[in-house]
Parts: sequence; structure tokens; C-alpha cells
Amino acid sequence: MDTKTIFKIDEIEKEFSIDNTPEFKYGDDQVLSNQNTDISYGQPWYENGYSELDFLSVEEFESLENGLIDSIRNIIKKEIPSLDLTDFTLENYHNFVKTDEEHFKVVTKTRDLFSEDFNFTIEKYLPKLENLLNYNLTDIDPINNRKLHIIVRINRPLSKDYNPPHKDIYEGMDNEGYIPPIINFWIPIAGATDKNNLPLAPKSHTINENSVLRTFEGGIIEGNKYRVRMIKSWNGDNSLIRSKVKFGQVLVFSSHLIHGLATNEEKDKTRVALEFRLFKK
Repeated sequence: MDTKTIFKIDEIEKEFSIDNTPEFKYGDDQVLSNQNTDISYGQPWYENGYSELDFLSVEEFESLENGLIDSIRNIIKKEIPSLDLTDFTLENYHNFVKTDEEHFKVVTKTRDLFSEDFNFTIEKYLPKLENLLNYNLTDIDPINNRKLHIIVRINRPLSKDYNPPHKDIYEGMDNEGYIPPIINFWIPIAGATDKNNLPLAPKSHTINENSVLRTFEGGIIEGNKYRVRMIKSWNGDNSLIRSKVKFGQVLVFSSHLIHGLATNEEKDKTRVALEFRLFKK
């Protein structure tokens, strides 16, 4: 029997299959986000858990977009050499990479990138992100010295290319008993609209874990399996709102904030976003 659940995105109810998802349970009696565990603590936007901030000039944004077009085109060439990529852009990605099998080959690479995988110096954007927070950032975990990857999110129109609602801290906490002190940056690059921007649950980073109903072993939504822990409800709620972030801006948010379910309701636009998760240096 197919198990389904409902989430609201911008007050519109939508039903999702969660068949074969691991057991949902409530967490312990604690609020995980605090001065010692959440490096967004003390930011002007901490109460809501996120903000859309001006980030790049028009010229800087065009440079970043062109760099990513070249980088993604090169990945596609390596993974699917038979494709003719004449007139390729990120927004029309779905007109070139047409099958789930081909798409999986590409996103297996784009969700796990490092500096050397880009055709430009991606580190040059780090000082700009630091200026937004007034402290230094690094992609090296200060506890275990591991380097965090960079993600290019590619979400095809009317597809299932999205995570379930989740918090980024849960996997490390469940597997290693360690809350990684990271902060999230989500930068729309192509095709982003009010029909496919990233949904968030404002203030959900301050909810007691005994009111968060989630899995502890990954999650399955619409038949896709994910490592992230799927959250079914929080304080009895299941509502998210899409960010209003625009091109040239960055969506910055607490790693304790519930987010995900970035369905792409556009009929002919692939949405592409660049995502950094960084530590306080």
C-alpha cells in the first residue's frame, strides 16, 4: 500500500508518496540551535532563521552564471559524450539531458563538487559571503578537518528533483553525535522563480525536538531515496514558504532550519542553484 502525506507550500496543499520511508519518531526534549551550536546565532535575521541578502553586482552575477554554464557543460560532456550541447544553457538543461538515467549521471557529480571541478576560481566568492556575516568562513570542518563539498542543484521542470523537508544537522548528529557548525548559502543561478525557489519553515530552528516528527535513517519521497532525515511535521505543522531570493542575491539560513521540497512547478525551466555550506573560521 502506497503511503502518502501532505505538505503545504505557500499555503497550497500537495500530496507526496512516502512509501517505504523509515519510521518517523519524535526527538528528545531539547532545542538544538543555540549560541554554542548554531553559527547563525546573533545574526540580525536569526529570529526567522534566514534572510535574502544582496550579494553580487549584475556584472559579477553574469560572470558566475557563465562560469557555471561552462563547468556544467564540461561535466555533461564527460558523463554523456554523445550529446550535442550546441546552444546549451542552464535554464534549458532539460532539453538536452532528457532522461532520468542521464540526469542521474550528471547530478551524481554536481552534488559533490570541489574547487578543482569548476572552470573558474570559486574561492573568490568566499570574502563576499564573509562580508555578509562579519566573520571569516572556511570549507574545512574545524573538528575533523574534513573538507565540505560544494553543490550545484539542478531541478528539472515538473520533476522529482528535490529533497524532502529536512535539517542539515541531523545526519552528523545521528551518525556521529556531532552537530556540524555550518551555515547555508543558496544562490539562484538560472530559472529561479516563485514557482520553484527553495521552501523554508520560518523559525523552525528554535522548535523543541520533541515536537519534530522525523526519520533517523534517511528518507524516501516520491520513490527517491535520500540520506537526509525526512521531517513529516513540526509543532503539528507541515507548512513551508518559498524564499523570495532573486538573481544577484544569496539566501543565507541556519543549518538548523527546516527546508526542502523545492518542487519545480515551471513547465519549461530548469532551476539551477549554487549551494555552499561553510564553517566559521
